[in-house]
Amino acid sequence: MTHVPFLIESDHARLRHHLRGIRIVELRQIGGTPEQGAEMMAHLENLGFAVKFRKLERMSPPPLLRIAFRYPGPGTAEMTIAPDVGA
Repeated sequence: MTHVPFLIESDHARLRHHLRGIRIVELRQIGGTPEQGAEMMAHLENLGFAVKFRKLERMSPPPLLRIAFRYPGPGTAEMTIAPDVGA
């Protein structure tokens, strides 16, 4: 089985746009494989963000997007990835 990267080309521009001015990202993963979470975490760290990671079993209501953002405080973003949701 060939490894298909989680991040696609359009994700890079989306991350740049949504994470402007952010220093700390709390990365939350719902579903998917451990490799997908590790790929996103490594990418964020390479971009210079401090990253905290949490694996969630489920979310209610379930996410509609494979990458979603919330901003709980200055310089901080909660980013939820749901690899099993269509792009």
